[in-house]
Amino acid sequence: MENLKRDELLLQAAEYFGRPEFGRLFDGLRERYGSLSRLGGKVCLKALTKEEADALEGFLQFKVSEGGGLSVSIRQIRRALENTRYGQLGLEDILPLVLEEEMVSNKEARLRKEKEMKEFLDSLSAQFRGTPAGSWIARSLFKGNSLNTLITKDYHSDYKWLTENMPLILCAVNQLPAFTGTHLRLPVFAASVTGNPHYFDDGKKSLKYLLYGIRHFTGGDGSEGNTAEARTELLYRGGILKDDLSNWVLCFGIRGYVSDKELHMGMEEYLKRGEPQILTLQNLSVLKSVTAAGRKVCVVENPSVFARLSERNRESCACICSGGQLRISVLVLLDMLVKNGITVYYSGDFDPEGLCIAQKLVSRYGSRLELWGYHEEIYHKAISSETISERRLNQLDGLTDERLVALGRLLKKYKRPGYQENVMEYYDI
Repeated sequence: MENLKRDELLLQAAEYFGRPEFGRLFDGLRERYGSLSRLGGKVCLKALTKEEADALEGFLQFKVSEGGGLSVSIRQIRRALENTRYGQLGLEDILPLVLEEEMVSNKEARLRKEKEMKEFLDSLSAQFRGTPAGSWIARSLFKGNSLNTLITKDYHSDYKWLTENMPLILCAVNQLPAFTGTHLRLPVFAASVTGNPHYFDDGKKSLKYLLYGIRHFTGGDGSEGNTAEARTELLYRGGILKDDLSNWVLCFGIRGYVSDKELHMGMEEYLKRGEPQILTLQNLSVLKSVTAAGRKVCVVENPSVFARLSERNRESCACICSGGQLRISVLVLLDMLVKNGITVYYSGDFDPEGLCIAQKLVSRYGSRLELWGYHEEIYHKAISSETISERRLNQLDGLTDERLVALGRLLKKYKRPGYQENVMEYYDI
């Protein structure tokens, strides 16, 4: 009978203190318990409404003003509770009922969450054990790993999304076309794995996870995937084609093979006719290897220089036009050439963007790339009357190759760019 009376009293107390006027006071009590693992210290409230002030004044039995603040100790709240009809109840008894939740300290909540996350990840590892994705997850779950950091963040902020989508992403990693030496367009790949052709569209969190998986199996530094072009390249390494028809490279004198001995007859016809050709990312995806006459390829930034090279040296020249940017198609073609032992000779404009492109190629290909025409005297002949802004000049601070650093100093000194079109005669080979 006594227990029944206590239970009834608890329900009445929960109903009374569950009124909106007491809402912020009990939220403050929750925060105190969470930070201290017990009820202690003070609860501070600001800008009290009239309803809050009236209710708190009636409960605490001291003056509380509308619009003002309140700083009340837990000891004062306990004493006020003792002076009510619920005085036989403890504050710890009432608090969980009013808040409709178990009282848990911040530390305990964190430990529980960590335990639950570990159990979730362990179940994923067990589900995909013996697969590439299972290996990826198992090797990534340690403190400091970028994937582990991302999973932890999403587990706490978007638990429902993570638990529903992580199995799909791991299935996608297991089915990367690169594992079978094939290529699929991104929407086709997404639909085949998830049923949704837009599942890995730009901006989707799922794409970010997929790129982590591809990077794990193909290597690379953590910066890849930070730009649209970098994401396209990373997907290509996973056997996934994105923008495969709009991403192209202009070239001349390049021979392609679709197998160890079988030539790409379309490319061969351009060679016979002595004409430049455009290769899309889709064209490149079917090639097993490429080669060039003379075991070297000239890569230039500007179409006009490319045209001069290809027109005047039809028999001996192999050249590529980068078009002022390192599209994935350009890099894929250069990767295949370098892999086949071809030396690449690169020449571009004498401006911050051109020197940065040259630096990227030097960093990527090392001794297989020769800088062509990067000399002080050629810069002075190529110099333009334009002025380079300080913002653009700041890009030169990222150069590391000594030859490019020296040219960067000249650009900072004269603040004027030099263009390949001004020294066309230099490119007769």
